[in-house]
Amino acid sequence: MSELTTQQITVKLDDISHLFIAPEFDPFSDQEAELLGQPALEYVLRQLGPATVREGNPLRLTVQLPPDQITPDLKARAAQALDRFCAAHIADKEAQLRLLRWNGWRSLPSAIIALGICLALSGLFLSDALTFIPHLINQLLGQGFGIIAWVVLWHPVEAFLYDPIPLRREIGALHYLAALEMIIEPRRG
Repeated sequence: MSELTTQQITVKLDDISHLFIAPEFDPFSDQEAELLGQPALEYVLRQLGPATVREGNPLRLTVQLPPDQITPDLKARAAQALDRFCAAHIADKEAQLRLLRWNGWRSLPSAIIALGICLALSGLFLSDALTFIPHLINQLLGQGFGIIAWVVLWHPVEAFLYDPIPLRREIGALHYLAALEMIIEPRRG
């Protein structure tokens, strides 16, 4: 069994709110959040990557702020904000998953009916029952209805199998972020 190693990430911010809210884009800044114009937590998640989140190694996030921004209760307030942020985003992603499943179930009956009709038409055209239609047209229509039949099923398949993948990945990453150890220290230099 492999030993868990703590992932260490340091971000420099001008304001603690830039951890959650995108600062103004500033290409002249030496701080990643401002340089990219995005919240520092998004930057942190990209630095970790999905493999790190999946492995479950603990995360230590060091936030460096100007000394005048640091107050005695800042770490506790930032931890509470992080908990609320993660909880709200997890709830939102789970609601999106429920909506995806609902849309998938809602579209499934009509997709199955359309699949049946298209496969029946495909079978009819590919059989030798319609001899009054030229063979090439029969083949073209038979193959075309076969393709349409499977394309009709794509939305329910996507709703159940593929669309939930990024949402589940984001939920896992948010759980991972919620468990991080945050250190707030004055920025040097």
